[in-house]
Amino acid sequence: MARILMFLNFIISIVFAAHTDQRERLIQKQKSSSILSMPLIPYHIQRRRRRHLNKNPPQGSIAQPKVNVSLELRPSPLYQGYGTHFIDLWIGTPSQRQTVIVDTGSGITAIPCQDCINCGAEYHIDSYFLEDSSESFEDISCDKCLIIGCSSSSNCKIEVSYQEGSSWIAHEVSDIVYLGEAIETPFDHPSKDSFRLRFGCQTSLTGLFKTQLADGIMGMDLSSSSFWKQAYVNDATPNQSFSLCFSRQSEANTKSSNAGVMTMGGSDLRLHNTIMVYADQPNTGGYFKVYIVKIFLRSGGGELVASKNNTNVEQINIDEEILNKGDIMLDSGTTNTYLTSLLSRPFSAAWKKITGDDWKENRSVHLTREQLLDMPTILFQLRGWEKGFQDDLAEGLAASISPNSSDDILVAMPATHYMEYSKSKEKYFSRIYFGEGDGGVLGANFMMGHDILFDVDNRRIGFAESSCEYSTVAEVETFRPKV
Repeated sequence: MARILMFLNFIISIVFAAHTDQRERLIQKQKSSSILSMPLIPYHIQRRRRRHLNKNPPQGSIAQPKVNVSLELRPSPLYQGYGTHFIDLWIGTPSQRQTVIVDTGSGITAIPCQDCINCGAEYHIDSYFLEDSSESFEDISCDKCLIIGCSSSSNCKIEVSYQEGSSWIAHEVSDIVYLGEAIETPFDHPSKDSFRLRFGCQTSLTGLFKTQLADGIMGMDLSSSSFWKQAYVNDATPNQSFSLCFSRQSEANTKSSNAGVMTMGGSDLRLHNTIMVYADQPNTGGYFKVYIVKIFLRSGGGELVASKNNTNVEQINIDEEILNKGDIMLDSGTTNTYLTSLLSRPFSAAWKKITGDDWKENRSVHLTREQLLDMPTILFQLRGWEKGFQDDLAEGLAASISPNSSDDILVAMPATHYMEYSKSKEKYFSRIYFGEGDGGVLGANFMMGHDILFDVDNRRIGFAESSCEYSTVAEVETFRPKV
C-alpha cells in the first residue's frame, strides 16, 4: 500500500481523484494519512418521506457560537468528478471560476495558477487561475503565513509530495472568493458571503493530480486554514457548520451534472426525508471522527432507509474496541470505505449466515439489478451525541435493533452504495475494504444518500436521509443548528 508523505514541518491529509479503473484507492492508517480516490457508485433516488424536527433540545446542552443573523444560508450545487464531488468557486476581481474537490480530509484550498507548468489543463474543467487579471489578488508575505511556516525569503511556499510519484508546489496567496450557484457565468460579489481566502497558488503539478476533472481542492477539515473556518472568521458564514449531501450521476464529464448540495452555516430541511440524528464528533482539530459501536447486516436489501424492518438482522461479531482501534475518519474526499482487517472474518461469517453465500471482497461478480437490490444493507451503529438529545420519533435511531442504545444512531449503506458496476467488465466490485491495521475511513460511498451536518461548535455530525436533489433547495428556507 502506497504511503503518502507531506513535508515542510507539518503533516496534512489531502485527497484527490483519479480516472476510473486507473488506480487502487490507498489509505494511510495514521493521522498523517493521505488518501487517493476510486470512483463512486451510482446513487439511486429513493422514495421521499418528509419529516421535520419537533423536539426541543435540552436547555444548555448546545454550544453558543457567534452567529451573524444577517447572513442567509445559501445551498450550492455539487458536481461529480472521477470518484469525487466538487463545487464551483469564483475567485478574484473580476471573478474567475475554479472547480474544487470538497474534501473533509484536508485543510488547504489550492488551484493551478497562471505560471503552473504542465498542470493538466487538457483534463481540468477550467483554465488556470490568472492572478494578474485579478485586481484583488495578493501575495502573502513571509511574516504572515497562515497555511504553513515561511520557507523562503519571499513567500509562504507549500510543497506536497507523494511516495508514488505525484507532487505539487504552491505559494500562499489571498483573493476574494464566493461559492457558485447553478449558473455558467460570474456575477458581482455578494456582499454577505464573499470573503478573502488564503489558498495555495499552484505552480507545479505532477502525476495523478493533473488528470482529475476538477481544477483543484477545497480543504474542509478542522484546521484553521480550512475553507469553512476562514469563511467564519471573515463573517461570511453565520456559524461553524456546513452540510454535504451527495448523490451520483451515471457519468462524469466536463459539462458536469448536479450531484448534490453543500450548505454553509447549517442544513436545509427540504433535503431531509427523515429527522436528523446526531453522532458524537469529539475532535477539535485535524479530521472529523466518529465512533462505530456495532455493525449489522440486514437481509432484503432494497431502500436506503435505516429504519426499514430491522427484524432479520445479523450483528457482526467483533468487539467495539477492536473496531475502533485507531480513529475512524469521515472523509468526503475518500470515495470508498476502509475498515480494520480484523473485521474481515466476522463480516464474512455474518454474510454467509444471512445470505448463504460467501462474501466476495475484491472479486468481480455478475449480478442482475434484482440481485443487487436483494443484497444485504450494512447498518453502522454510531455513538450518539448528548445523552437524551435525539428525537424519539427519528427513524435513524439504533434502539430498533439495540434496545439499550437509545442515544446511538444508525446509518444505512445499501448494496447500491458499496457495490460498483464496471461497464467495461460488465461486473460488480465491492467498494468496502477490510485491510487496515489501525483506524479506518468512512468515505463518500458511506455518506451518499444523506444530508450530513458537520456541526463544529457542538462537536457533532448530523445525518438525515435524502435524495440530495439541488433543484428542491435552490430557493427555500434553510435550517441553522439551534444555539
